[in-house]
Amino acid sequence: DGSAQPGTAPDGSAQQSGIVTGESEQPGTADAANAAAAGSTRLNTFRAPQQPDLDDAKAPLDVNWAELKQVNPDIVGWLYLEGEPSISYPICLAEDNDYYLHRTFERKDLFAGAIFEDYHNAGDFSDPNSIVYGHNMKNGSMFGKLKYLTDSYDEHPYFWILTPYANYRYRIYSIMTTSVTSDVYMLYSVHDERYLAWEEALRSQSEVKSDVRLFKEDKTVTLSTCTSDSDYRKVVIGKCVSLQRPVKREIVDPRAALYAESSLPDEEDYVDDDEDLDY
Repeated sequence: DGSAQPGTAPDGSAQQSGIVTGESEQPGTADAANAAAAGSTRLNTFRAPQQPDLDDAKAPLDVNWAELKQVNPDIVGWLYLEGEPSISYPICLAEDNDYYLHRTFERKDLFAGAIFEDYHNAGDFSDPNSIVYGHNMKNGSMFGKLKYLTDSYDEHPYFWILTPYANYRYRIYSIMTTSVTSDVYMLYSVHDERYLAWEEALRSQSEVKSDVRLFKEDKTVTLSTCTSDSDYRKVVIGKCVSLQRPVKREIVDPRAALYAESSLPDEEDYVDDDEDLDY
């Protein structure tokens, strides 16, 4: 039926470095050499979203993809939330949903893990619904502050995913707490009326009110984290509403340590004491 039911998701810490800088320049033409240098075995051929209401926008960050890919070729994107700027992390993609559960984006063992995309999804975020997981840490790192987006939604209803090929801005249309077996985690292979009905159903269950128009051509990203109840997850769902082609530039900031030992979260910082972590 064009859909599959994967699992449900986790939750973990990182710091920005010279790999990522602040305000970006005006949108420009993507540099093919830069994109090629940032290739990944898990990255599908890029397909620009074709949908109504897709506008240009200026990304809030610049990412040096050539350098970031040297850190880890599994990194397929960078997530940034306008309503919670501390949620600003690389997104990894592995051959399963376990590898980055307790490994950093540098592939180092750490209970907090990394932010990662569901392994069923394409690495270019071209699927109808792409799912991104992160641990709900008590110290607020990783997706620990995802639950606060209900408070900032009216002023900041957007998040970004930056990739080597394009930068995508997403308009949040649903925030909710949902069951681990919820249809939120349904994956679709085609854009059809069933997919549009799925979008509308998720918006109807939202804790925030959104009047964004939904279309069957939408590209949706679902951000998912655990809660104190192992049977439920907190999810934030947005549709792609703007696209910026990145421009190549030299970023000269020296690369700082991506992790400071003093800031690493301990295992007890995890919100759920259950050792059997579901996602």
